[in-house]
Amino acid sequence: MRLRCPGPRTGPPPGSLRRNRDFQLLCAGQGLSMLGSGASAVALPLLVLQVTHSPLRVGLVEAVWTGALALACLPAGPVADRFDRRTVLLVCETGRAVASAALAAAVLTGFSPLPVLLAAGVVLGFLTAPFNAAVLPAVREVVPESRLATALAVNQVRGQLAFLLGPVAGGMLFEAAPSWPFWLDSASYAVSAGCVRALRTHTGPPGREAAAGHEGWWRSFTTGIGFLWGERVLRRLTLIASAQNFVFDGVYLAIVVTSAREGASGGAVGMLTALSAAGAMAGVLLAPRVGRALPPSRVLLTTGVLCALLVGAMAFAASALVLAVLLAGCALAVAVAGSVLTVARLLRTPAGLQGRVNSAIGLLFMATPPLGSSLTGLFLDELPGWTLFLCFGGVLALLAFLAPHEAAFASADSLDRSNGVGHTRAHAMD
Repeated sequence: MRLRCPGPRTGPPPGSLRRNRDFQLLCAGQGLSMLGSGASAVALPLLVLQVTHSPLRVGLVEAVWTGALALACLPAGPVADRFDRRTVLLVCETGRAVASAALAAAVLTGFSPLPVLLAAGVVLGFLTAPFNAAVLPAVREVVPESRLATALAVNQVRGQLAFLLGPVAGGMLFEAAPSWPFWLDSASYAVSAGCVRALRTHTGPPGREAAAGHEGWWRSFTTGIGFLWGERVLRRLTLIASAQNFVFDGVYLAIVVTSAREGASGGAVGMLTALSAAGAMAGVLLAPRVGRALPPSRVLLTTGVLCALLVGAMAFAASALVLAVLLAGCALAVAVAGSVLTVARLLRTPAGLQGRVNSAIGLLFMATPPLGSSLTGLFLDELPGWTLFLCFGGVLALLAFLAPHEAAFASADSLDRSNGVGHTRAHAMD
């Protein structure tokens, strides 16, 4: 039986999100954070390639950065559910600002060997995981339930806008000076910390804290995974998305390395990533309309097959621009499909378990990209890029046909009603 632990809270009055001060602060801070992350994300592989001239080491660094984030996901959930989420967000953003500034200073002074880059990835990963686990439940607490779906859509659009601008800025700044994208990253975290500090809404209901406080830490680590594993549809969606993350991390790294080998500048690589963000933004805007027109199973199958075809077509792309357009199409499809998992995660998870379930999903999401980066870096040393794109396209085609059928969603909804989880599904696609 699923329990709901809402507890008392002080929230904003219902109305337009434009007048919801705390939501606007959270959204602006997260958007700035993502802008800085997008800038440093495109600069990192370029920096490693510039320093080491080795795709394998690029893959290694990417694997350590994402692997640290994956390992930090389990303790991040209990942290987000035990403590005031505003405090968690503030500590994480402040720590990330300091860590990014230290990395930028190391690059500026020329002291950026592989161990320094790996250490920076570990620190940032262990600060990013609690932030990710706390930010979505925090949005849920500052926005009335009737406006939640709209708030999530607005938040996603602003996030994708940040990922659109961040890589372009990162690529251009890297061309000017390799340390500048990391300075931008640090500044974005600092401003985001200021936004979090200015929040007024209480983000740590006493009822939830009391419930989480009686659990031991190990029990807290496993509660989210246990709940996720018991939700058949949510479990299957998460595992498929995790496997897709493995593929897309490899696809992205293969595109960056291939483009750099062909002489593309940092700005050009940034534009390539920005086109991907533009596709994802279009997908976020399109997702509600697609969700009203098609059942979840049809959305997953259609977008999965489309991704498989687009990645397979990358094997025959004649230029970096064509690769960028194909990647943008994949990002659009992934964003539409991702709305199915986001809605399922928010509406099927009790309020008191949001942080732990989010971190369990985050763990599964982030556990596979390190393997994708490592294997891609290894194979790029030995094989031409087109063979990888064909292999990745085949894997995506298989995953598309493993998605849950409509009967699975229907039986899960019936079980939810019998257990008293009375969320209104219509809100999710408004």
